[in-house]
Amino acid sequence: MTKPFDSKFTTEKDFILADGTKVKVPMMAGSGWFHYLFDEELSCTVLQLDYNGSAIAYFVLPDAGKMEQLEKALSMDILVKWAQRIQRKTAQVFLPKFNISSSYELKEILSKMGITDIFTDRADLSGITGQPLKISHRAVVTVDESGTEAAAAGAIEMIPMSIPPTLSFHHEFLFLIMHPDTRSLLFIGKMVNPENEA
Repeated sequence: MTKPFDSKFTTEKDFILADGTKVKVPMMAGSGWFHYLFDEELSCTVLQLDYNGSAIAYFVLPDAGKMEQLEKALSMDILVKWAQRIQRKTAQVFLPKFNISSSYELKEILSKMGITDIFTDRADLSGITGQPLKISHRAVVTVDESGTEAAAAGAIEMIPMSIPPTLSFHHEFLFLIMHPDTRSLLFIGKMVNPENEA
């Protein structure tokens, strides 16, 4: 992430599950300038974090009881609206560390769609990137302080003296990973319990 979360500020905090149960999870903390907005129509806070030019992540925290409404309304039009409206403002952000890894059996799914050559030696996917490309069946999303300490060491930020708002991702939220140039959606997930994923 290009926005630093310093590991020395990561502490155990409560994360509230859908049934009201609280679990202790490592919660990263950062203060400074962030890109975010509050969507009044969908009653949710949207935080944007950039991953060193390779991806843009949106963390979407609905107000209590609004997750179902958010999930039903989520669309590419909504994502475009957020991208256009998001602003750089000061905030104090609390975000749980987590690591999600899933494997998908794509061969059967794609074969049913008539896509079979990509699993053979005849596959030529070089037109996508200009280089040889290999199909991956595994998706991994890691949210932690990695890659941020160097950016924090060389940066000085002027922060207004007024108390900034707090964005605390302490209950279930959605996260989306997008390509920075095409704005195509690369990954979407729902965090319900970071304790199980960290």
